[in-house]
Amino acid sequence: GTPSALRESAVQKNRGPALANKVIVIDPSSEEYEREIVYDIAQRIEGRLLALGASVFLTRGAQNNPSESERISFTNESGADLLISLHVDHHKNASARGVATFFYGSDQHGVHSIVGERFASLVQREICARTDFLNCRTHAKTWDSLRLTKAPAVRVDLGYATNASDIERLARPDFRDTLAESFIIAIQRLYLAAEDDAKTGTLRISDLRNAGIRR
Repeated sequence: GTPSALRESAVQKNRGPALANKVIVIDPSSEEYEREIVYDIAQRIEGRLLALGASVFLTRGAQNNPSESERISFTNESGADLLISLHVDHHKNASARGVATFFYGSDQHGVHSIVGERFASLVQREICARTDFLNCRTHAKTWDSLRLTKAPAVRVDLGYATNASDIERLARPDFRDTLAESFIIAIQRLYLAAEDDAKTGTLRISDLRNAGIRR
């Protein structure tokens, strides 16, 4: 891989497996049609991460709307290990539905974030294993929010605001809890050695506590 990609992977490995060592930034979108949904899910993720000993920052509060450049600067200044950007997509075709994840990468230029790609894949797998969201897969993009952050960054589109079945799912507190747990398990899998990894969709937050993940 490229020197920058190798450095990124080395830094991730040197941080160790314990979530207590991690700084996670969660970036809930501020778009009107999705702001309440993604902020609520961000808070559910935040609470679970804090319980496991991680340091967590949200890029916005319930009402404010920082610009993309402000969110990027905030993430870089926080010393983040990982950025998770939460969105709900929309489309003129009401049948468009499902979950998709995005990481920094460009086939044209032959560069990509090794850790970002792995985490995007883990999130996609966990959400699709635990919910009935349509799997819209993982994609490389060169968006500023993925490209300009120093930490590995992943954007997750949690369904479509223009699809009735997706919105019905997202309105349910239990579904939002399931999504939050999917993120937590994906984060932990990112820092677990491959031989310690459990089958997708089977690991639970209680398993992490029982295994002494929090120090």
